[in-house]
Amino acid sequence: MKVSIKKIMAIFQLKFQLLLSNLSVILTPVFAIGFVILMKNLMPEVEVNEQGVNFLTGAFLLGFGLIFNIGIAGISMSSHPIAEEKEKNTLRVLMTSSVNGLEYFIGSMLPTLIILMIVNVLLIPASGIAFGSIQMPGYLIITAAASIISVLIGYIIGIISKNQTQAGLVGMPILLVLTSAPLFRIYNENIADILNYTYAGVLTNLAEGLFSGGEYQWSLSDSSVLIGWFVVCLCLFVYVYKRNGLDG
Repeated sequence: MKVSIKKIMAIFQLKFQLLLSNLSVILTPVFAIGFVILMKNLMPEVEVNEQGVNFLTGAFLLGFGLIFNIGIAGISMSSHPIAEEKEKNTLRVLMTSSVNGLEYFIGSMLPTLIILMIVNVLLIPASGIAFGSIQMPGYLIITAAASIISVLIGYIIGIISKNQTQAGLVGMPILLVLTSAPLFRIYNENIADILNYTYAGVLTNLAEGLFSGGEYQWSLSDSSVLIGWFVVCLCLFVYVYKRNGLDG
C-alpha cells in the first residue's frame, strides 16, 4: 500500500481544523488542565504513607490529569470524528476518493496526538512540579505511548459505532474505569494490583514516581504493560477495520 505524504498532510490540516471547531471534543483536554488547577487550589498538600496507603496530592493531581487527558480526551477526539463522519455520510465520499485507509488514519491521528502531548506537558506545572525535576524524554515516551493506545481504542469505538451517540455510550464504561483508576488505587490494594496491568496504572505509577522524591524508574512491568496494550489494541483495531471497514 503506497502512502502519500501530501495526502496525509491534507487530511492532517482538515482534521486539525475540524477538531478545533468541535467544542464538545476540543474542550476535553482543556478541562483536564482546568480540573487539575482547580483541585490544586482546593486540596491541601498531603503526604501519607501509612498502613499501606500512599497518597501524595501532587502525584494524584498529575495522575488524574494525565488519565483525564489521555483517556477521556484521547478516546473522544479519535472516536467521535469517525462516528460523526459516518453519521453525515462524509466518510464514504472521502474513502471513495484516492485516499486509502492508512493515509486517513495517520493524517487523523497526528492532530490528536499533538494536542494530547501539548496538554501532557502543560499538566506538569499545573500539578505543581518543575520541568527541571523530571526526565522529559521518559515522560514524553510513556505519555505518548499511552496516548497512541487511547487513540487506537477511540478508532475501534468509532468504527463499530453508527453515530456519535452510540460512540459515547460504547466508550462510557471505558472512560469511567480509566478516570476512577487513581481513586481505586488509594482505597483498595487488590484493585491497585489489578490496575497496574492497565496503561492507566502505568500513568499513575509515573506520576507517583515523579513526586516521591526521586526520578521515575523504568520497570519491566510498566514497559510490558504498555507494549501489551499497544499490541492488543492494534490487533483488535486491524481486525475491526478489516471486518467492518470505516463506513461499515
